[in-house]
Amino acid sequence: MIRAVLVDDEQLGRNRLRRLLKEHPDVEIVAEAADGVAARAAVLQSRPDLLFLDVQMPVEDGPTALRKLRAAVPEAQLPFVVFTTAHAQHALDAFELEAIDYLLKPVERDGLARALKRVRRQVWQRSAPPAAPPEMAPAPPSEPA
Repeated sequence: MIRAVLVDDEQLGRNRLRRLLKEHPDVEIVAEAADGVAARAAVLQSRPDLLFLDVQMPVEDGPTALRKLRAAVPEAQLPFVVFTTAHAQHALDAFELEAIDYLLKPVERDGLARALKRVRRQVWQRSAPPAAPPEMAPAPPSEPA
């Protein structure tokens, strides 16, 4: 199960995303927030795998909230991030912050499915046991001197 937090200052945006996520039974919404400060608190409390994070919000915007989370939480415990916004010009910032994806609002079914495919791959890689080192061929017997 992928545990997700939805962050958007607009209730309609959270409602739409929640409705679209119902089509993905492996995603559980564990918290919602309307600004970056509340988002950070929700992440620290619920420790989700995934954070849907709006870019422009009052109080604290999404990129600022993510930078503060990165300073407070070890990298291996950070949720994967999918930024959501109505403004395409923020895409570069999102990828500089290592977002998994960037969805333009209103979030569309196909875009969400693509983002979740990427998230699933990353969640699986994070939870998979480390690969064993490749076996080395035995050294040839040494010749007597």
